[in-house]
Amino acid sequence: MPLPAPNTLAIVGAGPIGLEAAAAALDAGFDVHLFERGEVGAHAMAWGHVRMFTPWRMNVGPASRVRLERAGWVAPDPEALPTGRELVERCLQPLARLPELQPKVHLHAQVVHIGRQGLLKGDAVGDASRAERPFRLMVRDQGGRESFLHAFSVIDASGIYGQPNWAGDGGIPARSELYLAPQLAYHPDDVLGLGRERYAGKRVMVIGAGTSAATTVISLAQLAHDAAGTEVVWVTRRERPTLFPPIADDPLSERHALYARARSLAGGAEPGVAHVGGAHVEGFEFNAATHRYRVTLVIDEQRRVEEVERVIVNNGFGPDDSLYRELQVHESYASRGSMKLSTALSKAGTGDCMTTPSFGADVLAHPEPNFYILGHKSYGRNPDFLLETGYQQVADVIAALAMKLSGTTPAR
Repeated sequence: MPLPAPNTLAIVGAGPIGLEAAAAALDAGFDVHLFERGEVGAHAMAWGHVRMFTPWRMNVGPASRVRLERAGWVAPDPEALPTGRELVERCLQPLARLPELQPKVHLHAQVVHIGRQGLLKGDAVGDASRAERPFRLMVRDQGGRESFLHAFSVIDASGIYGQPNWAGDGGIPARSELYLAPQLAYHPDDVLGLGRERYAGKRVMVIGAGTSAATTVISLAQLAHDAAGTEVVWVTRRERPTLFPPIADDPLSERHALYARARSLAGGAEPGVAHVGGAHVEGFEFNAATHRYRVTLVIDEQRRVEEVERVIVNNGFGPDDSLYRELQVHESYASRGSMKLSTALSKAGTGDCMTTPSFGADVLAHPEPNFYILGHKSYGRNPDFLLETGYQQVADVIAALAMKLSGTTPAR
């Protein structure tokens, strides 16, 4: 097989980070191709009804903005807060349709595995000579046909939204969860819109203590006002006093309001919402005759059973590392994010996305030369990620790859 050109770059994921990386890579002279298993911005569209905490000015990448404005794009109000749908429809889709990007964006093309041509994971361990072999990507199209593509650099910007965490204690599935998972909800459902009929007048359990769970519970509380018979059981591993502590002088007004409302609901502000704290989910049972679930909880070593008609698991998300299992990727044993980045984030210790610093390409690098994980996936389960941080990651990594290509620095 003839070797691909040294400037070939493959990007996985057509979300905001992947598209920004493609735009920046074109500016830097790379022969870039982006692969997306679904549609442009599919993950953001999946939570399209949710309004972001951050304004438009923080959610459009600089390389993307330049190309969009060059094509006549009119930017939204920089201080307005977009929904996920608005981000996709007003920014990502127009970006992917630009003449210079459209031929580079391959939709319904799923990257299934990434390896190195002629090498296994354990070959040439930590050796820069691995960079002499191109990456080998198995790509599957809509019809299930598979092909192999090659590139000398790879950026994984596939995100984490497609891999929700389980409901059970210890991070593993609760009893019967694997069997029942197809009929449970694992994302922030649009309970006031498309999902209204599914939840109105029902007793609903929400499991989780993050912002996704809070968003869902707040919407269900509104539904309980509007639709008689709607009840919410909100189950969290943490006790109520530790939930959503206020952030002093929080610059994100939408986050401040969401946290305050979530604390009030957990404290019993609405009769239709009952909070159960300090609970672990032991198992699920489903009665097909009554269409009700029996959920076994363990609280202070005591079992408690709740019967509900719907279950929403909003326990967060984690990275899919199956893509690069044959590459020399260094993962954090705690967050499952990139190891050096995880260590740097731990040392920074801010616990808030607005004050967490960005780190350069050296911190984002892995033992595998010219392979980078960018975006929320680089953070693993650490929630303190901003799109603005991801755009800085893109700028740093594309600059580093361009320097390596020019021979300014040794290949990593």
